[in-house]
Amino acid sequence: MNILVTNDDGETEGLRILLDVAKKFGRAYALVPNRQRSAVSSALTLHKAIRLEKLDQDFYEINGTPADAVLFATHSRELETPDLVLSGVNWGDNASFSALISSGTLGACWQAALEGIPSIAISMYQTRRDWRDKSGWGDPKKLKKVLADIIKKLQPKLSGDVFFNVNLPDDLSAPKMIDSHRMQKVRYKTQITKRFDPNGKAYYWISGAKSDVEKGTDLYEISVNKNVTITEVPLSFSDVSTKAAVAGVDEE
Repeated sequence: MNILVTNDDGETEGLRILLDVAKKFGRAYALVPNRQRSAVSSALTLHKAIRLEKLDQDFYEINGTPADAVLFATHSRELETPDLVLSGVNWGDNASFSALISSGTLGACWQAALEGIPSIAISMYQTRRDWRDKSGWGDPKKLKKVLADIIKKLQPKLSGDVFFNVNLPDDLSAPKMIDSHRMQKVRYKTQITKRFDPNGKAYYWISGAKSDVEKGTDLYEISVNKNVTITEVPLSFSDVSTKAAVAGVDEE
């Protein structure tokens, strides 16, 4: 099995760890953006040339997005066509419906599903901001074991018309794996900050403040109960029962 490992952060400790784990399941390589691409969803680069650089054995980068990485690996013939896409490990969780439609980590999986390739997005809840601090990823051995267990659990369910959104707690001492069908609606409250440049012209920063955690949601499980959440995301949104599961609506 050929396995593509990608993310939306570029080279990180979390990605290196996931690549090591992926190599236990098949012929794995990493293809990542050459700069930070968070919150780009499944955007594609159509207005400039794509350039491929080899950084290391089985490790490449492109000047594009996570979705570009999936398309490039699948259609360029420069790399082995993937049978499975693993996206992560993302610094910070991708819990909530808002993350589902905005995350670049998940954008890679959306693109994989459109190509009919099974995929898993993996993110880790964090309270710190500096992803360059390797200690923030916790014990590498514990993280590798949890990642391997997740892939083994999901292998029988892998399909080209769904992907799995997995979120890890920041404490991996004794997590349970929860099949989460209730996603928090909004992860962050939107903030727009107005500032002025030296010439007095206004500019703006879009950012977000943390929303209150809703009990029983995927965010509650990872942040409060310290469990691993697994949310299955299908492409068949026309199916009523599927729509209910993704939106977190209890069916009668």
